[in-house]
Parts: sequence; C-alpha cells; structure tokens
Amino acid sequence: MDSTYAGAYGHVKALYLNLLRKDEIDRIKETKKEEFMNVLSSTSYKNEIDQFYNRFKEPDIMDVVVNTHFLNNCNSAIGVLPSIGKPLIRSYLSKIDIQNIKLILAAKLIGKNVEMTENLLTIGRSFPLGLSSPLISKEEYRNIIEQKDTVEVINYLTRYPYGRVLLPFSVSAELSRDVSGMALALDIEYYNDLLRNFKFYNGNEGPVLRFIQGLIDLRNVITVIKEIELKKPAKELLIKGGSISIDKLNDMTKMNIEEFIKDLPYDLNEALELYKQDGLIANFEVELKRIVHDKYLPIFRANSLSVAATLSFIISAEIERDIIRLNWFKKYYNIEKKVVDIGYGI
Repeated sequence: MDSTYAGAYGHVKALYLNLLRKDEIDRIKETKKEEFMNVLSSTSYKNEIDQFYNRFKEPDIMDVVVNTHFLNNCNSAIGVLPSIGKPLIRSYLSKIDIQNIKLILAAKLIGKNVEMTENLLTIGRSFPLGLSSPLISKEEYRNIIEQKDTVEVINYLTRYPYGRVLLPFSVSAELSRDVSGMALALDIEYYNDLLRNFKFYNGNEGPVLRFIQGLIDLRNVITVIKEIELKKPAKELLIKGGSISIDKLNDMTKMNIEEFIKDLPYDLNEALELYKQDGLIANFEVELKRIVHDKYLPIFRANSLSVAATLSFIISAEIERDIIRLNWFKKYYNIEKKVVDIGYGI
C-alpha cells in the first residue's frame, strides 16, 4: 500500500493535541458566563484570547477567538497534506465561503452594509454575518464586500469557481431581488465539487465517499422538512448524489413531518420530541450531523493512510468551534431552550 499519507498522519495526530479534551468541553459547558473566558483561556485557546482581548469586547470577542483558532487548525492541517489530498479538503471547507457569499449577496440586495473585522464578517459592526475561511483571504473578502451591488460581487467572484456558477444570475438576481436560485446553484456546485475531488488512491477511501453521500442526504432531508412545513414540492430543490433517491424524498413530502422522520434511515427521535415542543427544525440538522459524524469519524481516525485522517481532524475542529460558540451564545443571552447535543468529535 502506498505510504504517501504516512507522514501527514503523524503530523495530524500531533495536531489533535490542540483540540479540547472531553473533560475540557464538559467544564466549558458547566461554567457560568462570568467565568467562560477564563476557563477557555486555560486551554489551547489562550493564544487567541491574549491576541484579541484588548481589541474586542463581549460578545464579539468569542466569535473572533473561536474562528481564528479554527482557521489556525485548518491551515495547519492543509499545510501537512500531500498535494493529492488538498483538493478534497479545500472542497469541504469551501462551504464556509459559499455560506458567506450567499449572505453577502442577500445583504447587497436589501441594501445592508457588510464589514470585515478580524476573521469575522458583520453587518453594522454588531451582527455576525459569517466567518472567514482558510480559502479566501481577509483582504479578498474586503474587496468582495466593497462591490456596490450583486452584479459587481458576481463579476468579482469570476476569479473563483463560485463566480462561474453565479454568472448566469448576474442580471436576474437584481431584477427579481431573490437569491434563492443562486443559493441552490452554489449548493449543487459544492456537492458536485466534493464528488469530483474525491479520488480512490489507496483503495481504502470508500468511507469518505459514503460520508459525502451522507452530507448530501442531510442537506436533502432538511430541505424536505422545510418544504413539508411550507406544503411545497421539493424535487427541484433536491441534489443528486446521496444514498436516498430524490424520487423517494419527493414522494415523502406528502407525509407530515413526524411520518417523514420515522420513515428515514436515521434515528431523529430526540430532535422530533423537541420539534413537538417548540416547532423549530434546527435540531433535526444538528442531530443528523451528529449521526453522520458519529458514524464516520472513528473510521476516518483509524485510516492513517488516506485523506480521511486529515478530514477527521478538520471535522473535529469544526465541531469544537460550534460547541463553544453555541454554549457561549446560550450563556451570554441567558437562553434556556434545550437543544440537541452537537457531540464532541474528539
């Protein structure tokens, strides 16, 4: 078996030391708002907290610290990858750019000013809009948000693959004041790009392909749930490539949400119970992510001679970022609403 990834695996294994342990996560979850920053400062986040402590105030500092730490982890992981593995990891991380681009386009259409602070996109310096990514630099994001309207944003983005996808919408988006077509086109390109950049190299990459299919299923299931609530057909919004056929999912839009959830090959009962209480669908997405991660992360970590090992680290860093941000948000704003546990990913 080819040993191309052997060196990278050793480096990635060392990078795991920069992620929080389960006991550290538990301590963060249990701490009060007043002690949150101090507790986090006793972990590997100390460098970022020291860097930004005098430059940002609460609550913004937490987004800046956590996102900067995540970016550092991503850049470290990409840096040790052999060239054959970089395209897939970059494709996976491009979802950050895609989400930011969607939000920038929407803001431009409604006349909101977007600004770039340290590793954070905001509206009016107060409302977090998106996070910087390892792929598009802060300087480039500043150039993007300085464009005066959606047409200029799209034209500027033609230097990236995203622009090629958006170019057909450059006139119609301004006329219709709607970004839904562009958002769907970006989503389709994201998953197609993941599938294009997946390669069998050592022959042990099958779980990575099934993970990508699981991500497509996740996106399609959430789309169907939204469409059931709106009582609309979902077929034109579904993306090919998952393990659940589009035809089957489209037929299932005739069900109510409880019937749909129980007919899926996933156990979403915890999210369903919360949905019955508050009517929110966000927990379905969180629980689906947790199920997919719980299934594949242990397999990826055990696979030292493929891109899976690096992908597992990136996903674990992403989960850690989301756990900290969610717990900080709940404590800072004193939100008691129960949510599905994201998981640990470590």
